[in-house]
Amino acid sequence: MPLPADRPFSLLQVRSRIGLTLAMVLGAALPLVALPLGARAQGVGAIVQAMCLTAFESEMSQAGKVPPAGMAGFACRCVADRIIQGRGVELARKECRLATMQRFPI
Repeated sequence: MPLPADRPFSLLQVRSRIGLTLAMVLGAALPLVALPLGARAQGVGAIVQAMCLTAFESEMSQAGKVPPAGMAGFACRCVADRIIQGRGVELARKECRLATMQRFPI
């Protein structure tokens, strides 16, 4: 199956977003565990949100849908918050998918 012409650029953007987020969180070259708990949670949340936004955009693109404004941010903040609270990734995704579908029916 041939890839769309913009696919390599899209992958570069995805890698850049995650890389920039990681650089921002770990910019001081400190191990994540060396950070205070609040900063560590913020760092983990930022990484989870960056990865979530990438997955969200990919899913929407593959489905051929254009999400309403604010939908991606709502969904990914939800996932990050639940993971920081200690839920597993799959449970967080399931709960947030339901919450997002209720708030943004498309």
